[in-house]
Amino acid sequence: MKIINESQDMPLNNDDRLIDALLREHARAGTTADEGFLTRLAGTLDQESAAPHMISKSKRVIWSVGIAASVALITALYWNDDVVTKPQSAQTEAPQVANGIALQTELPPELIEGTPKPINVPNLVQAPAKAPEFFVPAGTVLLSKSKPVTSSDSEPIIGSLDLVTDGDKDAGEGYFVELLDGLQWIQIDLEKSASIHAIWLWHFHSQRRAYHDVIIQISNDPLFKTGVTTIYNNDYDHSARMGIGKDRPYVDTRYGMIADGKGTKGRYVRLYSNGNTANEMNHYIEVEVFGIAE
Repeated sequence: MKIINESQDMPLNNDDRLIDALLREHARAGTTADEGFLTRLAGTLDQESAAPHMISKSKRVIWSVGIAASVALITALYWNDDVVTKPQSAQTEAPQVANGIALQTELPPELIEGTPKPINVPNLVQAPAKAPEFFVPAGTVLLSKSKPVTSSDSEPIIGSLDLVTDGDKDAGEGYFVELLDGLQWIQIDLEKSASIHAIWLWHFHSQRRAYHDVIIQISNDPLFKTGVTTIYNNDYDHSARMGIGKDRPYVDTRYGMIADGKGTKGRYVRLYSNGNTANEMNHYIEVEVFGIAE
């Protein structure tokens, strides 16, 4: 409306009064008067062209009103017709699994100690910024709490095997068990067969490192000679002589790592490792097995 105010120094003739009336009508009716307003304005311009002697007197007003009306119409259409002129933003939904629930556990606090060493492992999964998200069937519960643990190393260097299922995932001294170097395993006895849907594992997270040849197997045979199912294997160079794995090595953190149990049935869970990128020893803070008991 600034242009109209600047033009008020000119006396209003009949054409000017018509334009002024049209502007008032547009202000009262809002966007519903846009079409009628422009129709009347077009008629006014036709009248102006029929009387050339009036052009010089109201030319600036007519031109200004035409521009203002066009801008008003475009603006009104843009803001009031979102369905036509503005695409709706895509709606995202949280991942869901039919009859499933999100796997949850109490996570330990962050504790980083010592000087980190280079992690020279190919195809490495970097440390995550948040806990992994994993869904399991309804009815899945923690099966491993306080269950008995055995190992290929019957006399751990540090700690005791019961730390693996005691529910404490904190880092630092007194919270982990250390086994000998080389390929070693720990084994959890669930005391009855179950459909296993997830295994949440913490090796050692007070220093960034990756463990070699992490292999997880399930069986109903305590000796793991028959009926063995491997659900996780990140041995990329066959150094454990148990087959080349398709899973990627990862950096151990307070968020742990979740292996998909895929509903595998079994009573015993065995976990292998073969040293790590910081030293040659094998460590476990906690292993949680989730499933549905039979």
